[in-house]
Amino acid sequence: MKYVFLFLLLLGAGPGRAQQDLLPLDIAQRFVAREGWPELHHYLCGEVQQQAKSQTLGQQIPAHLRRTCALVQQTDSTAVVAVELRDSLGGNDFYLHFRRQNTWQLQAVRGLGMTNFGRQMLTVLEGLPPAERARYNQTHPKAEYDFTVGNIRLWVGSDADIAAHFTRRQADFEKTVRLLQTGTYFAAEPANEAAANADPAINALLKSLFISRVTRKSTDCDSCFAFVIGGLIDNTVGLLYEPDASKVPAMSPGSLIVLKPLGKGWYLFKTT
Repeated sequence: MKYVFLFLLLLGAGPGRAQQDLLPLDIAQRFVAREGWPELHHYLCGEVQQQAKSQTLGQQIPAHLRRTCALVQQTDSTAVVAVELRDSLGGNDFYLHFRRQNTWQLQAVRGLGMTNFGRQMLTVLEGLPPAERARYNQTHPKAEYDFTVGNIRLWVGSDADIAAHFTRRQADFEKTVRLLQTGTYFAAEPANEAAANADPAINALLKSLFISRVTRKSTDCDSCFAFVIGGLIDNTVGLLYEPDASKVPAMSPGSLIVLKPLGKGWYLFKTT
């Protein structure tokens, strides 16, 4: 009898065994691991099937980078996992979008685009001598040197950097929300966003927070306040405020690529 059992056990471990139903976080961890994953193709769908035919993403990432996966959201049919890559110089983040049919499958990999331009700008600005910085302030009175450098650092920084900035300055972010709520800029239809951003008290707070503008247009949420840090074209990053979770927009690989909860109605968002 024991030989029959051993035979059945070996048979179950063979190449014809049923596909394991892994959770999104499990798939993500295998997908970004340094070593390969022979079962990779079972857990891919859509565009990722063409992008990762022979190698996992983890095999293509420089080996020295630490990889940390965290589940952002999981519903019955979709999920998003954030992946942080980090070394001694800093961190970078991207996002894995999953959908469930019979099993969970990875359908898209997304990250904030066009940040190389920001890094190039930052290198140039940080290299300016004091006299050039003073001249920059004279020619850019609405976005002086300190604001521009602080803003770009957040734009190209890691999610952890942005979250830390928010935590340090949360009281001022919430003060700005109160000013927006007590004003009439967003009460009218259409909202007078230009006037809101030009309001002296609001503008001073936004500048001190390294926020380029506040809007309700960036995330397709009519009730949300989007504090946009920066970006180019549709590739934007910022902080979203909406205390009613039922009104918060859904993530998708085609628009709102990540929405990370920061607590008390605040979220870190990125679009593409």
